[in-house]
Amino acid sequence: MTKHKMGIFFPAVLCTALWGSAIPVVMTGYELFQIAANDIPAKLVFAGWRFTFAGLIVMALFAVRSRSKLMPARGDWSGILLLSAAQTVLQYMLLYPGLGNTTGVRGSVLSATSTFFAVFIAHFAFADDRLTLRKTMGCIVGFAGVIVILSGAGLGGQGITLTGEGFVLCSALGQGLGACISRKITPGRDPLMITAWQLTLGGLVLLAVGLVSGGHIVWSGGGVLVLMYLSVLSSVSFALWTVLLRDHPVGKVTIYMFLIPVFGSLLSAVLLGENVFTLRNLCALLLVCIGITTVNYQKDTGNDRGVDPSADS
Repeated sequence: MTKHKMGIFFPAVLCTALWGSAIPVVMTGYELFQIAANDIPAKLVFAGWRFTFAGLIVMALFAVRSRSKLMPARGDWSGILLLSAAQTVLQYMLLYPGLGNTTGVRGSVLSATSTFFAVFIAHFAFADDRLTLRKTMGCIVGFAGVIVILSGAGLGGQGITLTGEGFVLCSALGQGLGACISRKITPGRDPLMITAWQLTLGGLVLLAVGLVSGGHIVWSGGGVLVLMYLSVLSSVSFALWTVLLRDHPVGKVTIYMFLIPVFGSLLSAVLLGENVFTLRNLCALLLVCIGITTVNYQKDTGNDRGVDPSADS
């Protein structure tokens, strides 16, 4: 892949568009699978099938691309299990129920805060990734966008619930934690192998919890198409993003992450019929995008480091 800037632009925009589409498509899936807003077990079954299939797809990609052993080494299992617990189980055990109690626009904006959580956690986890004035300002601006999107009285906003916006914010914290765990355990290991196993194991856990809790989804042709799209989205976007990070400076790739909430909000308007173009929504989206761009901006030093999401919504 060429290292010309256009060699980054189109693949990066495709990845962010795929990730941005995840939340409105998941919410569309609730309707197609006839999942009620308060039916948490059914939502976990939906999430479990998605990530189990996604993990198997990544596993197949790994098997085709690599001659390495598909089974992780004994010393790799602890890191994979920890990553799976944070990035798949914790994140989506909260995100899927939370999305049923909020809007697609709010879900997209709140999920984007995983970038800021990752920056904050990295400050304590890595000696070479401390908070700087630029990163701190980026986080402040980004969370100002969260305050705006959650504002209510006088600005046409709706109420805030723990099981809605609260769950989505906590899921973003799980994703930010997962990004730091991924950075810790990935060096010297194949990221596709790690992702394949953490997605598969996490998906199976979600599926088991949902089924044991009495979760049930009504299968339909449209629902299956949504499930397959979400599964392929998780595998293809990660594989493509991994190639971009391999061939280009990290900061020049992750700067495009500001597009994820943009695509998520726009597609929420298209797929869910939500009104994105209110002053409150646009201000919140602008602040979060500025925050993400500020956090990920790096001068061209040849060894810049950004925030690798290592997961999709």
